Amino acid sequence: MESGKQLTGTLTLAVFSAVLGSLQFGYSLGVINAPQKVIEQHYGRSLGVLPEEPLLLSENSTETEKQEVHPSVVMYWSLSVSIFSIGGMVSSFLVGFIGDLRGRVKGMLMVNVLAVIAGLLMVMAKMWKPHVMVIAGRCVMGFYCGLSSGLVPMYIGEIAPMAYRGALGTLHQLATVTGILLSQVLGLEFLLGNDYYWPLLLGLSGAPAVLQSLLLPLCPESPRYLYIKRGMVEEAKKSLHRLKGEYDPSADLEEMRREKEELEKEAQVSIAVLVRSSLYRQQLFVALMMHFSQQLSGINAVSY
Repeated sequence: MESGKQLTGTLTLAVFSAVLGSLQFGYSLGVINAPQKVIEQHYGRSLGVLPEEPLLLSENSTETEKQEVHPSVVMYWSLSVSIFSIGGMVSSFLVGFIGDLRGRVKGMLMVNVLAVIAGLLMVMAKMWKPHVMVIAGRCVMGFYCGLSSGLVPMYIGEIAPMAYRGALGTLHQLATVTGILLSQVLGLEFLLGNDYYWPLLLGLSGAPAVLQSLLLPLCPESPRYLYIKRGMVEEAKKSLHRLKGEYDPSADLEEMRREKEELEKEAQVSIAVLVRSSLYRQQLFVALMMHFSQQLSGINAVSY
């Protein structure tokens, strides 16, 4: 295989380290489902609408008795689920800013602080009011996942060789659905989805961030970021050598140079201009319809 196009050990490590953020996103997405009834009981006890002892349903209980949940518990539970998406929606607007602030690698390291904080809030849910701790933790985790789900594909796309860019790009989604599967398995009642271990189940959402924080310092920064955003040609060349091995990086550097020149020539487009200008209308319509189609497909009903 031609030098500079193979999968090196450093490139594999960098991609693996990055997709840990996607794994964490998927885990956080699915973890809230399995222990729902157990967590609702803790909410009810904390709010004073259920007795302190766990609610045991006898075989003679009617379906209405089994399914009835106090309205305040329903409200807090709904907020526990939905606040994750709200946090992600808000933080998604900051992906570009965080990625350009200190670089892709340092950006992912910075936002890992949010994941660790969120994990600690949820793992300590029984120490105070569970509904407050879980909602706060899910909100912070959602804020983290909104940033991570943008930074991870950005970093992988920029470091992947052209021949593998499509294949490596799919790892973000693969890691996400793997995280969902892992959360569902660990959420089984005989594992962690029970009255005793459910805070640990939710708190494990922050575990991949700890491992990622240990691995990311070993990974090179994106050469495209170094060259195009910072103009650091020599550093970009060193990063290319670390990612692709010893080869002539002239072709890659020339491609980055042309891209940088094109970006400098293009005028910055604001959101208002993007919406009003007929020049971007067709592209905007296609992009919006793709996202609408995804949401209206019903996949969120499956995930939640």
